[in-house]
Amino acid sequence: MIRNLLLKMFQGSLLLCLMSQASANIQPIVINIDNPKFRKLVTAIPEMTVSPDQKDMTGHGARLSKRLSQLLEFSGYFRILREAGLRGMTETRTTRADPDKIAGFEKEDLRQWQAIGVESLTIGRLIRLPQGTYRLELRSADISAGQRLLGKAYILKSLDEADMALKQYADQLLTAYTGKPGIFNSKIIFTGKKTLHSMKQIYMCDVDGGGLIQLTSAKAIHLSPSFSPDGSKILYTSYESGNPDLYMMNLSNRSVQKISGEQGLNSGGVFSDNGKLIAFSGSIAGNTEIYMKDFISPQRRPLLQGHGIDVDPAFSPDGRWLAFVSGRYGQPHIFRAALQWNQDRSQVRVTGDTRLTYAGWYNATPAWSPDSARLAFAGFDRDIGRFDLFLMNADGTNMERLTLNAGDNENPSWSPNGQMIIFSSNRIAPAGARKGPPQLFIMNRDGSSQRVLATGLYSAETPRWGPFTLTH
Repeated sequence: MIRNLLLKMFQGSLLLCLMSQASANIQPIVINIDNPKFRKLVTAIPEMTVSPDQKDMTGHGARLSKRLSQLLEFSGYFRILREAGLRGMTETRTTRADPDKIAGFEKEDLRQWQAIGVESLTIGRLIRLPQGTYRLELRSADISAGQRLLGKAYILKSLDEADMALKQYADQLLTAYTGKPGIFNSKIIFTGKKTLHSMKQIYMCDVDGGGLIQLTSAKAIHLSPSFSPDGSKILYTSYESGNPDLYMMNLSNRSVQKISGEQGLNSGGVFSDNGKLIAFSGSIAGNTEIYMKDFISPQRRPLLQGHGIDVDPAFSPDGRWLAFVSGRYGQPHIFRAALQWNQDRSQVRVTGDTRLTYAGWYNATPAWSPDSARLAFAGFDRDIGRFDLFLMNADGTNMERLTLNAGDNENPSWSPNGQMIIFSSNRIAPAGARKGPPQLFIMNRDGSSQRVLATGLYSAETPRWGPFTLTH
């Protein structure tokens, strides 16, 4: 399992010990992107201090402060006060002490921080221990509430492990402010190319684009990756045998199994919510329908058949529905099929389906929110000649547009906490060009705070956001 793979990477090297938690009566600022008045929380993270006898550690303290700032800013909820805004605060941090202040923040003039607009303050200290290990202490205060919000200490066997500790702390801080789990303990898979002429391969990275890993290497085109519900496996399509066949990879040992190799299309594979079934697009004599397959029978079986092409299946996380794309009425539109499972939920059948979209010339790649309440999808707007992303309720009502006037935007996928959406866009174009190679972008679920993921690849597309993979 990917959980085991990742844990082994850090096994025995990261010890977390809780220093203090917010008391039950704390009422910090609550960040809610659904609130029309949503704005980013002004946050300061001064350079982390070191012991007076360890001045050679100063550079590391500054680096860790910068990295934590990057993580919080990337989350889309925090506006980090830059170094220019921190000037003049250094002396205050070390000379004014007040025993009535927040525990752990006695040397901070919180009123002065508040005077320059800071609402959330995180301070840290890095200590080199005699055993050659390190202790990283982090504390956060909600200045508006006048209370300590979070405090943790991490024992690191090497400074290489600091990034993992910072991601865990960033997740804890996001949870404290939003009431939702953070995003930094999950992974993203996608199709990418190293150069213009490279074959498309399947890659995996952290949510900020770092930690890039190439998962496939065959000299063939690879497409349409997706995660299993527990994050231990992925599905993808590969032409390595000359036909678009569906494969499954176990991420713990990189073992690969061919799932469907019928002549013709075997693509767009997705797991059911319980991981017992796989649905995918398959073709016979050029007619493309949606098939399913379990892990016992070697044969694929039809799940959806009808007039026109049926593709892009997506099981709802609650197991009640299957969203898909059908061209049965001419142009491709989003549909929702009702599912009926057998007693042990090892088999399923469709009992009926409903068309969800009527506007738009070409709608595709529906993606369920984790609570199964909403669907994101890509739609082609003929008036501007571009794909954009849209959001609607699970019954097709309350349509919202998320992107506009920024290249083609396609293949949405939700973060496991339901707060963000990753997608691909070709909006970054070289000089003189209208469009560039596709890259990965992340935004808040309301379409705000759109930013690119720097993977370092020539192109990156068809992303899928995986489940939480590490516990805190």
